[in-house]
Amino acid sequence: MNKELSLSYMILKKVILDKSYVSIELNKALQKNPNVNTALVTKIVYGVLEKDITLEYFVECNVNKMPKPEILILLKMVGYVSKTINSIPTFALVNEVVNLAKKEDKYASGFVNAVSKKLISSQIVLPSKKDKIKYLSVKNNYPEWVIKELLKSHDEKFVEDLVSVNLTTLTHIRVNRSLISAREFKIKLELFEIKYEPSLYDYTMYVDYAKLLKVRDLDKLYVVQGLPSIITCNVLGAIEGKVLDTCSAPGGKAIFLAENKNLDIFACDIHGHRLDLIKKYAKNYDVTNIHFCLQDGTKFNPAWENNFDYVLCDVPCSNLGVSRKKPDVFLNKTLNDAKMLSGIQYQILENSARYVKSGGILQYSTCTIIDIENKCVIEKFLKNHKDFELTEIKVPNLNVSNESGLCTFYPNLTHTEGFFIGRLKKK
Repeated sequence: MNKELSLSYMILKKVILDKSYVSIELNKALQKNPNVNTALVTKIVYGVLEKDITLEYFVECNVNKMPKPEILILLKMVGYVSKTINSIPTFALVNEVVNLAKKEDKYASGFVNAVSKKLISSQIVLPSKKDKIKYLSVKNNYPEWVIKELLKSHDEKFVEDLVSVNLTTLTHIRVNRSLISAREFKIKLELFEIKYEPSLYDYTMYVDYAKLLKVRDLDKLYVVQGLPSIITCNVLGAIEGKVLDTCSAPGGKAIFLAENKNLDIFACDIHGHRLDLIKKYAKNYDVTNIHFCLQDGTKFNPAWENNFDYVLCDVPCSNLGVSRKKPDVFLNKTLNDAKMLSGIQYQILENSARYVKSGGILQYSTCTIIDIENKCVIEKFLKNHKDFELTEIKVPNLNVSNESGLCTFYPNLTHTEGFFIGRLKKK
């Protein structure tokens, strides 16, 4: 039995069928199975997810009728492994998936055996370019519904560039400037021969995270945080006063803002276990100017009315902007999900507006790139709240799409994760 294939299948079933997070399921499985080839399992799992739409199309082209979900996962594995991994012989691959198929359906083995051999002996042929949406979807592993949404506000060339962009494999971090200067940290990276590349600010950079993790002496000297997330904190413009972070978990923005000791920060989350993550985060970085609040962002807290100088709403979203980093983002998501989320997002924004002092800032952000969760939410809010107005957002040296207070990070322009910021001021 090939343990790596069997374990990969188990993880993929959890992620695809049970909607579990790939990072959590992968870590759990590898901890329970320390003797497997960790790198191989990781490659198979992430590889299948990164090519999920493409692989489904490949299978569809080689069957008369699509199989049930468990069998489809096995065939996607065959499609991926046979084209990308040379260390597993094809006979071993077919034998293992047939055995796994028998456990799911005793009548499926013949079907899986025949289709697996067809997949191995054939190549993926993309759809005709005449069907632009289907072609872009299969080629770039992007859901058709997302491409259709993007085409509502962008031309075909822009959308094609967006869905095909490849981002760096390095991890973005910022220096913990309360403990070390950016210059000193970079010297340490060079001392330990850890590769890094510059980012927008002198205290941010892209690093070889696998190597960085091995150097325990540097643990508290940096924080893993995406560049758009850091920019969000900077354009908030919080110098002194009270800051409410309405949807704070896992806490990166609150911890960054807390480096300014003139700020009194209230970090909130609807879930106690996620709030505990922020507390642990803050303790790890010796942050003391944060209050932790168990609070539903859609529910009004009368004690906070007109009480904050800055309110940050980094709302729950479809996460479409981070799909290149998190390949399970597209799984089981539909346009209806995005529409449902936009309703929740609006509720949080409208509720949070009541906490802002006159002259204060209300800032809305997501890590998605479709208007229904971004621009449309802000436009609806402004239509119903004449006491707020958009204010300018300045992001120098980065090619963001900036429309007078609405700032979108399109990965093909910024070479960062996709992100959106809307900055509002209370009159």
